[in-house]
Amino acid sequence: MQAVLICTTILFGIIAQMMLLNVNIKNLKDSGRLLFVFGNLLVLAANIYISCAVPIDLHMKLYIQVIHIPVFLIFWLITRISAIKIVFTLYTAVFMIYPANLVLTVLLHTEVQLHIAIYYSIYITVCIMMLLVINYFFRPYFRYLIENYNNSSFVKLSLLPLTYYIANYWLGLYNFTTIRSVEVIILRVVFFVIALIAYVLIFDIAKTTYEKETLQGAQMVLSLMLESANQQLSALQTTQKQAAVYRHDMRHHLALIGSYLNGGETEKARNYIRLVEYDIEAITPKRYCENNAVNLILSYFDIKAKNNGVQFSVDAQLSHDISIPDTELCTLLSNGLENAIKASSKVIDENFRKVKIYCHIHKNNLLIYIENSFSGDVTMENGFPHSIQEGHGFGTKSMAMIAEKYNGYCSFEITGEIFMLRIVLPLLT
Repeated sequence: MQAVLICTTILFGIIAQMMLLNVNIKNLKDSGRLLFVFGNLLVLAANIYISCAVPIDLHMKLYIQVIHIPVFLIFWLITRISAIKIVFTLYTAVFMIYPANLVLTVLLHTEVQLHIAIYYSIYITVCIMMLLVINYFFRPYFRYLIENYNNSSFVKLSLLPLTYYIANYWLGLYNFTTIRSVEVIILRVVFFVIALIAYVLIFDIAKTTYEKETLQGAQMVLSLMLESANQQLSALQTTQKQAAVYRHDMRHHLALIGSYLNGGETEKARNYIRLVEYDIEAITPKRYCENNAVNLILSYFDIKAKNNGVQFSVDAQLSHDISIPDTELCTLLSNGLENAIKASSKVIDENFRKVKIYCHIHKNNLLIYIENSFSGDVTMENGFPHSIQEGHGFGTKSMAMIAEKYNGYCSFEITGEIFMLRIVLPLLT
């Protein structure tokens, strides 16, 4: 039974860390995927062998060396997240396994003898319940801490789970089958409750900050949409005036073209027709797709790109109704295009100032791809472009949060002097 419980505990820790660090095996590179799968399988196999080869007390004393350190190294190598954040995540997973250990300890304390399979089933059930708690209550705000707090802050935060771990390790954290005194059980429960309250307070602060920044982001998007709508209204009014002038002058245009044709000057007629077509096209409002909100955003950034000397190309085919709210859709587009145009406008070669955007629906997924040229160096941290300027960097993280909300995918990639943003969001049916 001991080997089975240890393997279950290891699996719990691995899955809990995947949730907290938002690790998706499908999104890992081939080398990272191999390291993650075979590395964790090796840890499981090694501990099964050790549990059968050495006394259980010795195995428990080696727990850090044979389980925690290897698992830490695996997650650190595949995620490239700073070591202190991985440590905090690891010991948070250790903290969350305690209720399952407590239930098992209490059951073993009772005089009623149950079949070994029942003990194991109860332990797995409690582990699954704790994973659900992690997924729905810990995960969103834990990710906010990982992405927004620096390493020095995590050194302080890590004191919480580390202190809890040391206290419980001293009290025999992993000796599942050893009979405990009531005093020890009470002490461990008290430690757990105190640590849980501290976690709740930390996450409550993170939740408040997250919600505040989300509201600020939504306000920014709404302001941008309002500004875009005002510009569109002004442009439409100008267009209507110009169209009225063209309607009034149309008979003069036709008369002049007719005179060219009657005089056999067909080339002059063709040139004049091209000139009229160019003028009409210049005052015709652009409509990229059927979605009005997206049209407003794209039109706004088309004007902004031209004002910054950036070539702006659009390939958009989005219907009027999309299951993603306009505010979140526009957050994705406005943040992506704002960063792209700003970066591209700084390129010295004016012919290389380019921004491309692709928006389509494919197999019930919203696909957004933004590509822009840039100059200089871009530092990537935890998969995000890192900005040293105060107050910057929220846009990229807000995009990632929206993608995570819909179980989608958001990635940033650099190839040469081209920066690429890819977003995939599953749509509700």
